[in-house]
Amino acid sequence: MSTITTERLILRPFTETDADKMFKSWTWDERVSRYCRWHPHKSVEETQVLLNHYLQKAKNGFDFRWGIELKSDGSLIGIIDVVDFSHDNRIVNVGYNLAFEHWHKGYATEALKSVIKHLFNNGVEKIIAEHHIDNPASGRVMEKCGMRFIKLSKTQAKFDSDTLCDVKVYEIIKTVEE
Repeated sequence: MSTITTERLILRPFTETDADKMFKSWTWDERVSRYCRWHPHKSVEETQVLLNHYLQKAKNGFDFRWGIELKSDGSLIGIIDVVDFSHDNRIVNVGYNLAFEHWHKGYATEALKSVIKHLFNNGVEKIIAEHHIDNPASGRVMEKCGMRFIKLSKTQAKFDSDTLCDVKVYEIIKTVEE
């Protein structure tokens, strides 16, 4: 699996020992999950189930999910991944989240910029991302990465729910220079 290095971050594949780090950092936190489709995890065992799913997908060749790790101290502070592909893999939808204590420090922008470049270098032609309407900071991350707002939409609020929520959808299209 690929590893992407930036100025302050290492975007790396998840490992079997990451469940505790994920739980302590972000999967338990309602402040993070409120803008995501998943509910806060009640235990590290719940996070382990999710991590096992990630590891199985990686074993089967899925190379588009990275743990976001700080170079400075090796802390695992979030995740960024491709959450959906078009039938020909040229259009992808990217998602990300960070531990609350690491919001507003430029880490999400740094990670997203590097993933956009990586995806464009690997045959992707258009990248889409969306954020919950009540989380405008995520939209600013997308804009700083060159993405442009294209529409308002509705999506499933939580994975086990029929409730819909409003999201803003952004995209970036590969140019000849990239």
